[in-house]
Amino acid sequence: MEHVACDVLVLGSGAAGLRAAISAREAGLDVLVLSKAGPGKSTCTWLSGGAMGGADSSGAAGHLQRTLQAGRGINQPVLAEILCEEAPARLGELISWGIQAEVRHGFLFAKGRPPALGEEIVRCLIGKNRELGTRFLGNLTATDLVIENGMAGLMGFARQSGELIAFSSGAVVLATGGAAALYLRHDNPRRMLGDGWILATEAGALLQDIEFVQFYPVCLAEPGHAPLVIPPMLADNGRLVNESGEDILKKYAIDERPAAVKARDHLSQAFFQEIYRNCQGIFLDIRDVTDEQWHSDPFSASLRPIFADRHGGVSRPLRVAPAAHHTMGGVKIDGRGATSVPGLFAAGEVTGGLHGANRMGGNALSETVVFGARAGNSAADWAKRSGAKERRSVLRRLDERFRAFESLRRDETGLLDRIRKIMWEEGGIVRNEAGLSRALGNMRDITGSFSFSGPGNKKTLTSAQVSAIELRSAARAACLILEAAIRRVESRGSHCREDYPKRNDQQWMGHLQVCTAPYGDVWEFIAD
Repeated sequence: MEHVACDVLVLGSGAAGLRAAISAREAGLDVLVLSKAGPGKSTCTWLSGGAMGGADSSGAAGHLQRTLQAGRGINQPVLAEILCEEAPARLGELISWGIQAEVRHGFLFAKGRPPALGEEIVRCLIGKNRELGTRFLGNLTATDLVIENGMAGLMGFARQSGELIAFSSGAVVLATGGAAALYLRHDNPRRMLGDGWILATEAGALLQDIEFVQFYPVCLAEPGHAPLVIPPMLADNGRLVNESGEDILKKYAIDERPAAVKARDHLSQAFFQEIYRNCQGIFLDIRDVTDEQWHSDPFSASLRPIFADRHGGVSRPLRVAPAAHHTMGGVKIDGRGATSVPGLFAAGEVTGGLHGANRMGGNALSETVVFGARAGNSAADWAKRSGAKERRSVLRRLDERFRAFESLRRDETGLLDRIRKIMWEEGGIVRNEAGLSRALGNMRDITGSFSFSGPGNKKTLTSAQVSAIELRSAARAACLILEAAIRRVESRGSHCREDYPKRNDQQWMGHLQVCTAPYGDVWEFIAD
């Protein structure tokens, strides 16, 4: 089959991957960025609100304090400190590279096309990469990742040609994003299914904090419309009420402001209680929001035509509900972006540890450029040291590892819907042991419903085989979330156990870590 070699291979073309590629390319190395869709498209960066926190260097101490408070006690301090110290410089780089944005209230607000305001971040970073000569290959699905003796091999399926391609490199940066699209209601690209987690574990890397899935509380829930994120300041300037007219923030004593920035966990749990237990709809009333309030931050101002005019928010309350938004857990990294596997680096939402149990709004996009830069630099340093090592060994190992999965089910779209429904109902905002155990059993049945042909010399895969690979990976990622949620017998941040409703700092101030072994997953709790 075709073989493509490079010095640094970057998986993912959101902001984390693009920023990593810039650092590695500036080090003078041959860099190739792979993506599921076209470069930058179908990424969480593209679909985001474009708000990046930490733009003011004078506010680093306060930024750190708020980040740690939001993380409910288990952020990795070194990662949080790096974010808050380096965010101003990294955001300043974007301005020097020509991003269309403005700085206000300590945030850099990108000016993309509403509602995908993050498109401008992607445009800026791709432009810089093009200037530097970074190579791109889109519409590719990664199926297997092998790291051996510090060298990397990756198998990928090119959707347009139908061919398998083998890639080799001196280092890999994993920047594939999270797994929020495993849930029935989500605001992520539809294929954001945790495949980066599975590639990492199969390469031998540790994961941590997988139980912590963040739900953005104030998403549009009007029938027939996508769950579009409503700006936090707009939610604070309006009134959040149930069908009986009760003020939700007052009823549940949520005092942190903006609530949708600092208390996403508590607000989502309050909404769940009202909607799914009390059978009460939740509404955002923005009819009395003034022009000054609409323009108090660029995020609200840019979306005014959508929420005020298109959806009629100036004349009636808008129905809202939570949606899966972000995963705080992922691949364990150190401050350099290095994973537990030599030669494998990671950045962005695919990683875990920075945000603790609950991410503060505005930190996700800042994380991508801060740790993308660090992971790219580290990968470049590693690739330079490894030099042009013999790559036949890793390619041979990759061929031995490759498995072409065949689905035992015909309705693959229905299978993904089933995964999402199970995760929403049993592994979502409020959890308990019975529901989690039931969901885990169902998910294990799904992972076992695929057969594979074993190692072979195929040069092509069918689209059905690739879909089967993605679906099995999605079910495997869902199993990791459920298993971790069963093991953490407390409530903390976004992880809410109604059978263990209290936070237990005495026993659970730390991280659940997992790696894949030949005979199953190995879990360990690491106390801080």
